[in-house]
Amino acid sequence: MADRSKAEVVLDLFGVNLEQQGRGFYVSLELLAIARGVYEIDPGALLNKDVASVAYLRASHDFARRVAVNARIDDKTLELAVDGEDTRATLQALSSSLLVQIPGRRKSPSWFNTHLYPFVGELIHYDAAERWEARLPRGTKVPHIERYVFRDGGTWAYRVLRTDPNDTRRAGTREGLLELVRDSGSPLGEVAHALRSHDFAKDVEPYEDGSESEIQIFDDFSPWPEHLRRGVHFIVSRGELPRSKRTECLMHWAPYCLARHQLHLARKSLGRAPEAVFSDFAKDATPLRRLSQNALEEFRKDIVNAIIARATALHKRARSEGNDTLANRYVRQMSPSSTATGSPRSFFSETLAAVGALNATTGRRHFTMKPPMLEALVSASLAPGSEEEFYSFCSRLYDEYNIIIDDRTAGEHDLTVDVDASVLSRNSDAFRSRLAATGLLTHYSDATSIVHGEPR
Repeated sequence: MADRSKAEVVLDLFGVNLEQQGRGFYVSLELLAIARGVYEIDPGALLNKDVASVAYLRASHDFARRVAVNARIDDKTLELAVDGEDTRATLQALSSSLLVQIPGRRKSPSWFNTHLYPFVGELIHYDAAERWEARLPRGTKVPHIERYVFRDGGTWAYRVLRTDPNDTRRAGTREGLLELVRDSGSPLGEVAHALRSHDFAKDVEPYEDGSESEIQIFDDFSPWPEHLRRGVHFIVSRGELPRSKRTECLMHWAPYCLARHQLHLARKSLGRAPEAVFSDFAKDATPLRRLSQNALEEFRKDIVNAIIARATALHKRARSEGNDTLANRYVRQMSPSSTATGSPRSFFSETLAAVGALNATTGRRHFTMKPPMLEALVSASLAPGSEEEFYSFCSRLYDEYNIIIDDRTAGEHDLTVDVDASVLSRNSDAFRSRLAATGLLTHYSDATSIVHGEPR
């Protein structure tokens, strides 16, 4: 793997590098970039479980991204690519409308902090940054393909999918992913293809990803790798949904699974029970919201405490083995104020906020499900074409994901001690209304409501 010495404890605990910089949608963008890169070499190699290391081509799309934010582009490149200022203005309007929105940003980002939304395969690209170029005039920075905000979250997701022990499901996931990452041949795809030809940073040879094979999945200790596999399979297999909607669900589901996987492993390492996630759908503040807020703060502390505990154990072992240099490295990760603990903690909460599993990116936050995340949850939980009675679906959300929403489920599992059943009943009604508003629930009578994976 690349040098990640400061993340040694995080890697040991979670099996993958988790940093605030790689939060949220960057997980899915990296996953799709890997899948697209494999497709460009050999579509049949997508999700191949037998290769020692994954090889793929990386596209930077730096030209389109620089145009989108009006970044500097040399005159020669512009002259070859763009016919006049009017054309550039048109391309700028188009490309800027395709940028992934990152919640919580307080200022306009640079081009390498912006990424194109993968509506079609031709728009999918890898990460890049600006670096000094020795052969150019002193002080000149140019695009280089490399990890910048991609921090292995998408690599983890790709490895989870390609190591699926269910070969039939893995084959179905591969076919569904191919539909999302292959060339669309659409007018938008043709424009994206033309813009890519003017990139400064290009892969000439396939990139061998040595870090992917070293990621630990820990699916013996967490249910979330399996949730990711099943959920992605259901999402990409929904042929009745538009390609863009399948992509949007995937963009939300993969980061959500990784954040919940992180929390599950943290609590397990501390010997704590699986988390109970109370999701609040009401408009007004209630005791349920306070419970949800307190739980989020508790979970963030769990992640920090798990890292400190693991660093302390590794420090003690290194000292006992006489390796003072290694022991001293662990000392830096044994403080709650260390970036080694703060960054993974931020990855958890900011990822959930980015995908809409929290109410906001800052301030007093609680668990909920905004419409795109709610659509991803339902799409990942119900097989294509299937449907389920509302309360049965709520019960399964608890059984599989430890999400508590309604009074019946909470009562069945003795979870109404801190919150009155009437509060949970109103929350259940709000959840039902939100499902109906997104077209994912049909209300037949006061006693019967049906949840379905495709909007109606």
